[in-house]
Amino acid sequence: MVLYSGNDREEMVALLESSFVTSIRGADDSSTYAFAASDLLHDEKRDLILHQQAIQQGLDQGGTGSVAVGTLFAKRYSVWVMAVISACSLYDTVLNIEDDVVRIELNGTGGMRYETRMERSLDNGSGLGIGENVAPTNEVLAQRRTEISMLRDRLQLHLGRIFQSVAAATGASIRVMNELVAHNVQQLFTRAIEDHAIWKTDKRLELIKYDAHVWLKESTDNTFFTRLQRFEHPEWQGPQLLIRRYCCLAYQVGSGSSAHGYCNTCPKLDSELRCRMLLKSDD
Repeated sequence: MVLYSGNDREEMVALLESSFVTSIRGADDSSTYAFAASDLLHDEKRDLILHQQAIQQGLDQGGTGSVAVGTLFAKRYSVWVMAVISACSLYDTVLNIEDDVVRIELNGTGGMRYETRMERSLDNGSGLGIGENVAPTNEVLAQRRTEISMLRDRLQLHLGRIFQSVAAATGASIRVMNELVAHNVQQLFTRAIEDHAIWKTDKRLELIKYDAHVWLKESTDNTFFTRLQRFEHPEWQGPQLLIRRYCCLAYQVGSGSSAHGYCNTCPKLDSELRCRMLLKSDD
């Protein structure tokens, strides 16, 4: 992740592009991306998108291959979700998440790139004279909680509509799709809180932690909340790693030298194999 160094629009735009393949277009700019998120709610365009993804991934749109198309769609769409959350927690910026504003484009390998607009800014206390090294006031935090709660609920509705449509076309489980997103969101916050190079100032760290409590609030109607196991192994001294509750089926993608294999967070891996994979990736 690109390092955080202040509430700077240019830096935020660069981070979202490099870390989450999400571009920000101006209010008067038209998009060159082929599809809007709303297209996923219409059978014909949705099926076209999913069919193209299946071809790019080497998956059949039948049986288990079709299910993999659905689960991998959710996992990859979570990248855009992480962009929304990062803009909020690192740059106090709310991105537009309306179905007709969010645009997507396939990248040729089954993944997606995203595009949206900035919607508005969140108050981080600077207007009250609170500097980057001073903790935000209770007033600021209360307002922030209200705004992030509203954004979280709107985002859940957005994902709910799209995942229901994709599940209907692929046979994928909506519960699994939601869990894949929740895992990436929790891993995002885990890394942001652990890495001083990301938060840099005590105030920013406190805001990130506060936001995490809102996004991950324990509730039956919060799909971002889930209980995840942390990977522990005596030979692994790297960053904290959360294990997914469900496999995303990425191992079904490709064959031979282009085969994907298991992700290092996959629940199908045992502790020793996971550790070997992690240590090898660090070489």
